[in-house]
Amino acid sequence: MRLLFFVILFSPFGMYSQTAPQLQPGKWQGQLAMNDRLFVPFRMEMSEQKSKLILEIINGDERISLQLNTEKDSIIARFPELDAYIKFKVGETGTELRGYWLNMNKKVQTKIPLNAWVDKTITELDIVTSNIDGKWKATFSPTSKEPEITVGIFNQKAELIQGTFLTETGDYRYLSGTVGADRFSMSTFNGSWAFLVEGSIVNDSIYGKFYSGASYQTDWIAVKDANAALRDPSKLTYVDKSADFNFAALKSLKGKSVDLKKRGKNKVVIYQIMGTWCPNCIDEIHYFKELYQKYHNQGLEIVGMSYEVGSDEKSQIKRLKAFKKRLSIPYEIVLAGTSSKEVASSQFPMLNGIMSFPTAVVVDRTGKIVYVHTGFNGPATGEAYENYTKEMKEILEGLLK
Repeated sequence: MRLLFFVILFSPFGMYSQTAPQLQPGKWQGQLAMNDRLFVPFRMEMSEQKSKLILEIINGDERISLQLNTEKDSIIARFPELDAYIKFKVGETGTELRGYWLNMNKKVQTKIPLNAWVDKTITELDIVTSNIDGKWKATFSPTSKEPEITVGIFNQKAELIQGTFLTETGDYRYLSGTVGADRFSMSTFNGSWAFLVEGSIVNDSIYGKFYSGASYQTDWIAVKDANAALRDPSKLTYVDKSADFNFAALKSLKGKSVDLKKRGKNKVVIYQIMGTWCPNCIDEIHYFKELYQKYHNQGLEIVGMSYEVGSDEKSQIKRLKAFKKRLSIPYEIVLAGTSSKEVASSQFPMLNGIMSFPTAVVVDRTGKIVYVHTGFNGPATGEAYENYTKEMKEILEGLLK
């Protein structure tokens, strides 16, 4: 297979007018210049709804609608659930744009250059002979001291493919791309991260490269395995000693100390260990909103314990307030500390440690921990997500009775 990517080069602002031109509706192809050698492709669609232009990032079945605002000769498109945006200038014809992506939740904020153009035929594929549809046992960094075992789930239709990787701390969300005779490529861009997955197909094996962000890359290998599975996420984190919660440092969104024990008295409580910077946490929040709506009147409380980037408490609370409003979160969110597994572990000293954001800790009406779920494999994982939601439903309904 040959994938032909066309890099559009612009003269410095020469082709741009002083006011932002109208973007042409339809499908667009874009790319992020992660460094001078790595370009991560992504897809967009421009459409008009009620005389208003809508920009959507497309990752397989996922569509992320960005909020557009004009700023002089530029357009700022903000991701709805993350503190991230893309800013760009539009070419005079409305069929090309260039700018950058900025994720405000990064400790070191870097403007990642991007450009995009109205989608045309940008790929030339050989006759498709490879079929990688199904489950794969995949190992990332296979030669390292600590290789990571994952499960690849791929859904292929002709030369098009979408899927994800399940890990013990969360899934890679929605990946999509194309398959050729002996190679394939998938990518995703959601405002928090940009991934590129490439693989060479040899019989029932895959040998590939995984790229994340501006600098990280690693090898990965996989074998086709319909029974591929990870360890049980409800058994990775567990109670291993007698100790009480250490919630003394928690702050409300008003900056006041919080006593979660009083709030949880005679209630079934889910403590959600999370962060605003975490896409898997956001997927979990959407699911927990459903649980809260269904079971709150029966005695369920959910508390989002957020661990934030940086150490300025005032800025962290400001970010949390905006986050809660953007996602219309109906349950309580508190500032638990900095984005550190060590900090989270210190607040749950009875557990063997917190290994993932997110982690859900379920407590019964007597204050006893009865269930801990490490990570979150969301809607992109299909069967894994359905099995988890079924298990959680059974646990909660049993406790609420």
